[in-house]
Amino acid sequence: MKALEERNVRRYVRRNKKVLGDPTPKQIAQGVGWYDEVTQYAYGLAYEYDTTLEIVAGIIAAFSPRQSWKRNKELTELFLQGKPTPGLPQSRPNANAVMRQGIPALQGPKTNAFARNIAGDTDAVTIDVHMVRAAGVDGRETPTAKQYREMTAAVRRLARRWKMQPRDMQALIWIMQRGRAE
Repeated sequence: MKALEERNVRRYVRRNKKVLGDPTPKQIAQGVGWYDEVTQYAYGLAYEYDTTLEIVAGIIAAFSPRQSWKRNKELTELFLQGKPTPGLPQSRPNANAVMRQGIPALQGPKTNAFARNIAGDTDAVTIDVHMVRAAGVDGRETPTAKQYREMTAAVRRLARRWKMQPRDMQALIWIMQRGRAE
């Protein structure tokens, strides 16, 4: 990592540590358990709709941008039922691409990482608008590619320090940033 990039990673680590503060055991449990719960939900949908966990994870991720978790689940189920699915213009085409090609069809780093997290990849780190805010990047909802890599490195570094999986650390930071699990 170049010196400038390392300085940014350290800054993101410091800012994420501030957001984390001193989490309660309940908050830590929510962070560590969030993706496991989502994976179980996705397995249930995969069974119900006779498809794979990876396909369902990709569909969930495709409908995730700018949606609450509740709405994300509703849109995913509507799509799996073959019903109209409102949302961002690219969500349905992305979900259709996932049906044909799997998770690799998701080109956006956030949606791709989110799908991989749901499918069981504990090393992928999902950086969304809440994680950008936690990292202290003002005025941006979507990080640049370089910022995404630096924020991911910061989350992984914190995860090592806390002896957690990176996806669980990301979920904990997200919960602490939002003030609640969704």
